[in-house]
Amino acid sequence: MESRNSSGSTGSEFSRVGKAETTPQTELLSINDLARCCSEETNKFLKQSVSNDRYCLELFRRAITRRDDDAWACIYQQYAPLVLTWVNQHQSAAPILGQDGSAPLVNAAFAKFAQALTPAKMDNFDSLAAVLKYLKMCVHSVIADEVRSRQSRQYEETLELIENEPASEDPADDVVSSISAQGLWQVIQEELNGEEERVLIYLAYIHGMKPSEISSQHRRLFPTVEDVYRIASITVK
Repeated sequence: MESRNSSGSTGSEFSRVGKAETTPQTELLSINDLARCCSEETNKFLKQSVSNDRYCLELFRRAITRRDDDAWACIYQQYAPLVLTWVNQHQSAAPILGQDGSAPLVNAAFAKFAQALTPAKMDNFDSLAAVLKYLKMCVHSVIADEVRSRQSRQYEETLELIENEPASEDPADDVVSSISAQGLWQVIQEELNGEEERVLIYLAYIHGMKPSEISSQHRRLFPTVEDVYRIASITVK
């Protein structure tokens, strides 16, 4: 069945609905022919023109249910630029990009997509829009995983630095050093209320970040610099 995005749509790239049509014609096509037709129909789909989902759905079906490497290669070639765009548009991606740029995240998104989308799940997808929405969810997932992983490593590195600090002659410092670094941070966390305070204290006092830097990297928690000062004023009371 053909799919079209009407002029009154919400503008979402996934708002168009196109039902699958599995016919002998698509099942008999070669991978190269499917990939060619899928590329043409995907371009129409992204331009919000009339498109036919059945070629792309058949290509995905062969990749998922048959584990066809050639089908996967065509899917990667077709949709890697789109996944790259999603990665670069994600607000949390910029701080975690390394020397290789966005490529590792793009590859990780496809790997998660291939692992998570089983043949049984594939049977539930009846449109290209639904498949691409699932792929985009995988992009968000791998970025979130990477952010959490880096935060965990930063915590561990910070704790190691605290534990390896030289002893001080100040009796107060001796008392503090008798508590493990991890235990000390746990005590601090128990006195804080909510994720905003914990993130603020960690970034401001452990990493020495400025309010503007904290707001820039954590828009979800601190949309503006004023929000950083507001939470800080609550925390120190």
